[in-house]
Amino acid sequence: MSIDGAGRRQLVRLAERRPIVAIVGRPNVGKSTLFNRLLQARRAITDDRPGVTRDRLHAEMWWSGHRLTLADTGGYLPGAGDRLADAVAAQAEAAMHDADLVLLVCDGSTAPTDLDRRLAELVRRSGRPCLLVANKLDTLESESTAAELHELGLGTPQPVSAATGRRSGDLLDLVLEKLSSQKVDPDSAESEEIRVVLAGRPNVGKSTLMNHLAGGQVSLVDEQPGTTRDTTSVRLALGNRHLLLMDTAGLRRRSRVEDAVEYYSSQRAADAIEHADVVLVLLDATEGATTQDARIIGRAIEAGCGVLIAANKWDCVEGRIDRQHFADELCARFPFLADYPIIPMSAATGSGIERCLAWLERVAARRSVRIPTRRLNELLERIVSEHPPLGEGRAVRVLYVTQTATAPPTFVFFATRPDLIDSAYRRFVEKQFRAEFDFTGIPVRMAWRGRRSR
Repeated sequence: MSIDGAGRRQLVRLAERRPIVAIVGRPNVGKSTLFNRLLQARRAITDDRPGVTRDRLHAEMWWSGHRLTLADTGGYLPGAGDRLADAVAAQAEAAMHDADLVLLVCDGSTAPTDLDRRLAELVRRSGRPCLLVANKLDTLESESTAAELHELGLGTPQPVSAATGRRSGDLLDLVLEKLSSQKVDPDSAESEEIRVVLAGRPNVGKSTLMNHLAGGQVSLVDEQPGTTRDTTSVRLALGNRHLLLMDTAGLRRRSRVEDAVEYYSSQRAADAIEHADVVLVLLDATEGATTQDARIIGRAIEAGCGVLIAANKWDCVEGRIDRQHFADELCARFPFLADYPIIPMSAATGSGIERCLAWLERVAARRSVRIPTRRLNELLERIVSEHPPLGEGRAVRVLYVTQTATAPPTFVFFATRPDLIDSAYRRFVEKQFRAEFDFTGIPVRMAWRGRRSR
């Protein structure tokens, strides 16, 4: 399928609407544990191994009537001779630059290290307000060990225990004092955002596309599969529509997931899909569609999301594969994909992205449409008169239809003997409704019930 005449769509990255509080520190001092504790939710993946967090994670929270944006970062370890570690360190430095307040987290149970000192110097050079946080202090008696952190020159260390929550509320009170932020009306425009999730197998180009759309590095990109672990996000404006674009970890078959970090990465990705409005599933055009690709698309459809299928890395096969032939083969192998747009695209070159954005706008708008009952029943009457249903050789009267929900569109049909209407006829009716009301890219839910009793 294709969309023709797509006008030029320009994405603009939006600034965070709330004061940003960046959590930085060397590896394994408990930054992600503190991030989760302050949010009172398990948003960042935590593990005893250092280096689990890589990308910057943003999440919004309330405290004492104020709304803040927390940013978690990977462990700061520059100059380690590893390309990925250097990229993580660069992300941490970028988070400091963008922040309104920096929380420098140290291990309060040990003396400061050279990395702690280097980070303290970076914070001072940034000119950003800062709070020094001494983590892993579970008791009052243990707080005496934090005195050594005074040498960092960032003021009095604030003792907390991210693992137990001890004095985390006191820390947030100090954050508000530093920010002097204003109260915000909870009924803001955030509910109008379109939640768009990038999903797919590992190494199909999700993070490359995320960075291309955001106009800068939001997600780390590396040839090593599984670079993305947590779900990263960025806010964008597409015309007069606001998008919350989320990059997720690559999804593999459960039988192949052995590592605990990868398991929780997959859980975060699955949760993002469950709460998305539109899921953009990326395939690797050089490999073609796999059964796992079909599973990921099926998961998004079951969740009721709008679905777009992007055949990424098309620049590597262009000229050797015909676009329509590629789509036909895909639908022949997985027939349920015929109802969803298949868009050749290259995240690396930008080819096909405008068409993808045009479909995104269209699917998001049609997913929430409500059809007047009169139009529904006029179409149903026409279908039934031209193709009456037969059940076990007997005519079945289809009485009427009504729409009971949107996002996704849900319809309930009433008939004298719905149990006699076979799946082929139900699928035929669904196709007629899809064509009439432009539901390409949108799951349509249909239920058949017997005549209501008087």
